[in-house]
Amino acid sequence: MSEASGTPDPTQPSAPPVAGASGPASPVAPTYGPAAAVPAPSGAGGTYGPYDAYGPVEPAYASAGAAQTKRPIIMWDLILTIVLLVVMIGVTLLASFLSFFLAFAGDSCGSGITCDYDRISTGMLIAMIGPLAVGVLALIAAVIVLVLKRIAFWIPIVGIVLVIGVFVGGAALTASGVPGSSG
Repeated sequence: MSEASGTPDPTQPSAPPVAGASGPASPVAPTYGPAAAVPAPSGAGGTYGPYDAYGPVEPAYASAGAAQTKRPIIMWDLILTIVLLVVMIGVTLLASFLSFFLAFAGDSCGSGITCDYDRISTGMLIAMIGPLAVGVLALIAAVIVLVLKRIAFWIPIVGIVLVIGVFVGGAALTASGVPGSSG
């Protein structure tokens, strides 16, 4: 085909028809996508790097940060984290329930024994509210880390340890308000 007029060139053989084209057969199928690499221009500057039909190709290191790759879901971590979160919620609720029994620590007070009721009530509140606060924070942290598709099974384990630690600390504070109870 002549470039200027658009009419077929009689000296060139005709191209085979393109499959799937409607109407008369198209002599050349259009190409889409990246063009073949063109050699770098030669001159006083030496070699310049890879070029395509549109100019210099961007180096690989320049586009590495632009395209964010998605992390795959780690199935074993997801299942283990959910199981451990259920266990952590159970431990948290059990610790909060057991904190109500710390009110009985003051039963021996009154008959010649002076107790520190403020310390007893503060320890009981720490043992009641502390595990709930730690459990909620660990649950939120685990969900955030799971959404980011990172390893998260360790968060409920740390949460369980902290829930037990806060409960034991509150119980110890409650027991310290009763003289003679810490042996």
